[in-house]
Amino acid sequence: MKEIFKIALSLTVVCIAASLILGAVFAKTEKVRKDNQEKEEAEIVQSLLGYGHDKKAPGDLKVYAVYRYVIKDAKGGTLLGYLLPLKEKGYVLAEIDLTGKPGKVYPVDADAARVAEKATRDAAVNGVLPQGAKATYAQTLYVANLGDKRLGYVIEGRTQGFKTFIELMVSLDPAFTLNGIAVVKHEEDPGLGAEIVQDYFKNQFIKKPLDVVKNLKVVKEPIPDDYLTVLEPAKLKVSGLSEDKIREIKDKHLKDDIYALTGATISTRALTNGVVDTVRKFVYRIDILSDAVRKENIQVAF
Repeated sequence: MKEIFKIALSLTVVCIAASLILGAVFAKTEKVRKDNQEKEEAEIVQSLLGYGHDKKAPGDLKVYAVYRYVIKDAKGGTLLGYLLPLKEKGYVLAEIDLTGKPGKVYPVDADAARVAEKATRDAAVNGVLPQGAKATYAQTLYVANLGDKRLGYVIEGRTQGFKTFIELMVSLDPAFTLNGIAVVKHEEDPGLGAEIVQDYFKNQFIKKPLDVVKNLKVVKEPIPDDYLTVLEPAKLKVSGLSEDKIREIKDKHLKDDIYALTGATISTRALTNGVVDTVRKFVYRIDILSDAVRKENIQVAF
């Protein structure tokens, strides 16, 4: 009996030690994973704003994250909630009903580090709501300023792809012209739908104005040769085309619909619909949010 007890005790000690070691390793690797994810997201946002390895972001570039929540109140009603950074310090949660009418504005006791972490941000948001209400995170949008001037916006989007969801980001200038898109995550088929990440495909969306973006469709036709040349960086580099000629070709095709990837119409249509849906909803919501900020005199950082 004593031997059995010793073996059981030894196994228990080993299991506890192993659990502690695995827990410590997980905590460390999870922090590294989150840090890498945040760094990668920040790089995507900056690249969509026109900065990256070959163009350093200026010192007066400021990017502010705004977090959108869906709030269910105690009576079962639905509201939108925006967690907004303030000009001086701190954050507020601004409620807006589904008709666009501003609601209550709650001070949120959280610093930038707490807000950057989803779990602590969610806790801080729910902590200021009345009893019985619950907020669920929906989306992040980024407002970018260059000095005191609005540079643009970067918005997260999500759309159903051929297999699973495609996660994307779109960049808009202050007039809501589409400046760029990034495919953040996808599981489309290699050599087919996975081509949505290629520059020659994504560049079809660049510089299309809002009235064109809102009505974009997919056409099952080959990309015209002259257009493909200016869409593909490698081809453009050796094309010998002048800046004026490049501009002329791009302008000629500015109102074109999106040319489908060969053998991947579903993936092409999925990403196109995702871009259109993301832009449409953002433009509608940002007007309502801006109106609420003005009416409630919220001193936002941006």
